[in-house]
Amino acid sequence: MDSESKAVRNQTRRLQILRATLRLLRRHGSAITTAQIAAEAHCSKETLYNWFGDRDGIMMALAHEQASGMRQAMADRFAAAQGSLEARLGSCATLLLDIMTGDAALAINRVAMAQACSENADLGLAVMADWKDQVAKPFLDLFQEGNESGELAVHSPMEAFENLIGLLVGDRQRQLLLGEDVRPEPATMKAVATKAVQRWMILYRR
Repeated sequence: MDSESKAVRNQTRRLQILRATLRLLRRHGSAITTAQIAAEAHCSKETLYNWFGDRDGIMMALAHEQASGMRQAMADRFAAAQGSLEARLGSCATLLLDIMTGDAALAINRVAMAQACSENADLGLAVMADWKDQVAKPFLDLFQEGNESGELAVHSPMEAFENLIGLLVGDRQRQLLLGEDVRPEPATMKAVATKAVQRWMILYRR
């Protein structure tokens, strides 16, 4: 097997392990072990240690993989969005609401919170960094476009993004993290996002 084929195989196997980890987190919460991950992924604990270092390393890799997936999904949505700036923002906000209230994001956030409680903030810091770099950036770029076209008056892009999140998600994510089923139904996601964007535009429309 040549080096390229081996690299592809290893990457495929790595993704399988991370997906197995995510399945366990969805079923059992943050208190899962490397032994459980190895069993779910049908690999040895030695493989996990060789590739990821330890359990925290697996969680860190999973967080980065999820952020990368979110970035690609957002990039595709922004590229496909059409119409006015408000319409495009509404389309992308709908996807963001779906992502933020989805079980994958909740699973990662629960692990980060659990580790922070045990005085290990590394995962939480990584999640926040990925959030800004991978998810917030396309929104910030759209705000800049609106500034340049004269449609928006956004002086602090990150603050404007956080305000959009507040209007979009409100208290839902905290409630979801605590186990309450408050995720909007798929049929209502667009309506919730559209209303949030309309309110946001009142704040930032020039």
